[in-house]
Amino acid sequence: MSNKNFPGIPLFDSAKHFNQIPRNATFPDQSPAVEDFVLNVGVDDAIDDYRYTKDFLCSYSKKSRDTYDKFRGDAERLLLWAWLIKKRSIATLRRRDLEEYMDFVAKPDPLWQSQHIEKRFIDSHGRRQPNPNWRPFRLVGAGMGRLNTKSWQGLFSNLSVLFNYLMAEDYAPGNHIPIVKKNCPYLRQETGINTARRLSELQWEYLLSAAKAMADGDAEHERTLFVVATLKSLKLRISELSERPNWLPVMSHFHRDHEGNWWFRTYGKGSKERDVSISNEYIQFLQRYRLYRGLSPLPSKDSSEPVIESRVKNRGIGSRQLRNIVEWALQEGCHALIQDGFDVEASELRAATTHWLRHTGASMEVAAGRNLAHVQADLGHGSIRTTDELYVDSDNMERASSAKDQGV
Repeated sequence: MSNKNFPGIPLFDSAKHFNQIPRNATFPDQSPAVEDFVLNVGVDDAIDDYRYTKDFLCSYSKKSRDTYDKFRGDAERLLLWAWLIKKRSIATLRRRDLEEYMDFVAKPDPLWQSQHIEKRFIDSHGRRQPNPNWRPFRLVGAGMGRLNTKSWQGLFSNLSVLFNYLMAEDYAPGNHIPIVKKNCPYLRQETGINTARRLSELQWEYLLSAAKAMADGDAEHERTLFVVATLKSLKLRISELSERPNWLPVMSHFHRDHEGNWWFRTYGKGSKERDVSISNEYIQFLQRYRLYRGLSPLPSKDSSEPVIESRVKNRGIGSRQLRNIVEWALQEGCHALIQDGFDVEASELRAATTHWLRHTGASMEVAAGRNLAHVQADLGHGSIRTTDELYVDSDNMERASSAKDQGV
């Protein structure tokens, strides 16, 4: 898809490059195309829209890259829609405009969508050039944009925080997001049983076998096998395995206590560090991956190598690269299931994301009878109630059990 079909460009770079912009500068020196686009988009106050949104994102870019990415995506889409379709500043948007925007989000213009996640900018001759293949939305669900209730809730939350910021800065006269959310026909109030999205035993078996086959066939996929095994076995969020501001997972984060037990120290939500317990079987995958990289079988307290190394020596990889690695393995697992006649299981596996591996690891441990408090500690949940509701849901289990013997 060529850029002539989509009149916009990405506005904000990754957190790494965004943080290099001086606080008192409006536009990035490395991306002159952004300044040119904003100045010539033909909307009064577009430069102020951009400046206030940039200042808003500055509050999140250094603390949490994932949070920055979420705010950036929703703010960027709204800016582009307001400028390119409504020809107006976001400060002038009212309730009816925002309701129209939600209709657009529910079914974006095909020209605003891409088949795959694309990088926003590309390095070229010392500059950060907009990627002509980038689009604000990803093509999912038969052309529909956001169908997931959690995604809708995140959108409303992010935009509400943005407009509250703009109000506090006396730039926007009000925040219409709460009333738009209340009347949104796309946001369903879910009161059903909350079940974790996870792989079945069969799907996990095929996924792991597919990853092993990939590694056996091509040594470069040893990394694929290790990533899949690590996310599931250690029940990690993808951000906890990726390099991000103020955090690089290194091999010394695998450590052994005086009793010979192995742990992995990670940095999770709420800027909290925690130690995740490690099984004996997982150690075999760690040893296999380290030997592939030419390292000793097990790390020491001085091991400074990135846990997942990029092509750049002594650097880790980002969450997007990790997702691409897992998606490749998921595709291979789907193919294997189809070949063996498990079409339904393959169809379900296609919908899986990297976060399903965390849920799968926790669910399987609970099902195997592991102490719930131990699973909670590994997951980093602040309350055991959260773990119970997501992986056990004892109240609903009792309700289901009491209904089984009832007559018709």
